Amino acid sequence: MPECVAVIEDDRELRDLLVELLGDAGYRVHGFRGAETALRALAEGLDADAVLTDLMLGGLDGEAVVTRLRATRPELPVLVLTAFGSIESAKQLLRSGAADYLTKPIANEALLDALRVALARATPARATNRTEPGATVVALPGLIGVSPAMEAVARFALRAAPSAHPVLVLGESGTGKELVARALHARSGRSAFVPVNCAALPEPLLESELFGHERGAFTGADRARPGLFEVADGGTLFLDEIGELPLALQPKLLRALDSGEVRRVGAAEARTVDVRVIAATNRDLEQEVAAGRFREDLFWRLNVLACALPPLRERPDDIPALVDAFLPDAGPGARRTLAPEALGLLLAYHWPGNVRELRAVVQRAAVLAEGAVITEADLPERLRQARSVQGLVRGAGERRLPLREVERLYVLDVLARCEGNRSRASQWLGVDRKTLYRWLEGYAQQDGGEGP
Repeated sequence: MPECVAVIEDDRELRDLLVELLGDAGYRVHGFRGAETALRALAEGLDADAVLTDLMLGGLDGEAVVTRLRATRPELPVLVLTAFGSIESAKQLLRSGAADYLTKPIANEALLDALRVALARATPARATNRTEPGATVVALPGLIGVSPAMEAVARFALRAAPSAHPVLVLGESGTGKELVARALHARSGRSAFVPVNCAALPEPLLESELFGHERGAFTGADRARPGLFEVADGGTLFLDEIGELPLALQPKLLRALDSGEVRRVGAAEARTVDVRVIAATNRDLEQEVAAGRFREDLFWRLNVLACALPPLRERPDDIPALVDAFLPDAGPGARRTLAPEALGLLLAYHWPGNVRELRAVVQRAAVLAEGAVITEADLPERLRQARSVQGLVRGAGERRLPLREVERLYVLDVLARCEGNRSRASQWLGVDRKTLYRWLEGYAQQDGGEGP
């Protein structure tokens, strides 16, 4: 069934335009003139997946809608439209729990993109009630799993959430580190959740983004601007890819963590903030410290509470529950079921891209499958090729080859399937490139040649 959006807009002409736009995009849409009517419908069981509301309404305003729904329907993303954009109003809406803040006029595609992102982020929280009967799903928003490893993550999150101490979330790319951060925040009682990717911005922009700047602090700074530490005051700041934080900025972050004070670029005075920091990385920070790329004092300051997310290949028991969560949200008109042999392929695959890759595979298959049931033929070729690798290993067992030779055959087969791309092959094998290079050099010496 297509996802449903409740639109709250007291301007009839604009409301009709939004209803038409979302309907044409494949959503089910309910339009409401006022917030009271919409909230009553939601309380009485309207099956909405998201809410789009104007900020300035007669009666209850958009901020009140956000506050009430955060208390009664915390899994429901609320996007707020307003013609009166400002940093302060954005900050207050984020504190109240809004999923996004959009300033009118906004292009149709930009609005639809923002809605898709909000729905995608909320998908796991809405999906926790959609798994197979009898499955014990982790009872935290965003965390889906039945395996002991994910139960341990959930127990950690429940214990760590109320604390004000920093949390360091470790795990390979695609394992769901941001979902863990959001689950921690959801149980923390704090207001805004403010994410930033430390690898996405160059150093000068990142400093201004985190700590803000005063007017005239640098060329182009024509007005003062608060940083994300200030925007997240009273809430949670999620520092994704913390291992990419430039070395020159690390002392400033350490000071903010130690003192609770931040100083804008170009400012003489520091400002006090109440921010809980959650950081995430796919790097080994202890190795980064040893290499001189990450400060040891900052590592130990962040590492007060550490959570290691296991890769998907180490928790295959979670795959059916994840598939069940992803299938209903593959898109309007794309509801499908999974054939047992197709599920067998998913269970046998190595998943170098982890949960992110699984979700992409399931959603692609759900959209492209011709029938109501997803079969093996609807899954990517690489999954079927991985099954042939299993045959290779079985054949080696029948020939009674030593373990070292079985490993060699497997590594060379993976390298061939990756068309000689050693970076892709190392990701598939779950090792770093240096290890793969060392193995290949050993095989070359064994063969008396130069190797692949």
